[in-house]
Amino acid sequence: MHTITTDLASGIIEVDASGFWTIEHVEGFLIDLEREARRVLATGKRHMLLCNFSKSAIQPQEVIAMLQNTARTLPLKSRKVALYTNGKLARLQVKRIAAVRDDMAVFDDRETAMAWMLEDGPKG
Repeated sequence: MHTITTDLASGIIEVDASGFWTIEHVEGFLIDLEREARRVLATGKRHMLLCNFSKSAIQPQEVIAMLQNTARTLPLKSRKVALYTNGKLARLQVKRIAAVRDDMAVFDDRETAMAWMLEDGPKG
């Protein structure tokens, strides 16, 4: 359902989401994400988040609403969040999540998303 890879040198937390999520899965994902954000914070940096939704199914409305709420209220906020997918319907859902914050953006591919995240250079 999700895998997380963290590059402590850059502060980038990369998430690959797949399949159909439930509220319980989102809760588990948030626990994993907070753990990784704290690992980055321990290096003196604030993390950036890169999320791949290319392999995820269309999600139920309650999952999207929970992810939107999380994006607004997460205590360890990312400096930037780049979300990407090449799926047309998934892109609409991802845009709904990203609409709640100014530091979130949606892209078609990983390369463009990564370039946007790094355009201002790494910051601590």
